[in-house]
Amino acid sequence: MGKYVQVQRKGKGSVFYAHTRTRKGAVKLRPLDYAEKRGYIRGVVKDIMHDPGRGAPVAKVQFLNAYRYKRDTELLLCTEGMY
Repeated sequence: MGKYVQVQRKGKGSVFYAHTRTRKGAVKLRPLDYAEKRGYIRGVVKDIMHDPGRGAPVAKVQFLNAYRYKRDTELLLCTEGMY
């Protein structure tokens, strides 16, 4: 006889699932292109938001595309001093 340990119960699922439907999106670094290999690239922070399940805030940043006439929007982790 005995009891299941709480951590063992969490492995089964049921009520211990993570609520992933409210997440903002995949947070990634920019793909390394020619402009960033040779220096830095300027972006405009459009929004700073809270991502559930993450301790740090997430920034929505717009960059000019180096190869086409368009803008790329990326989700990045906020660093200190980002505004």
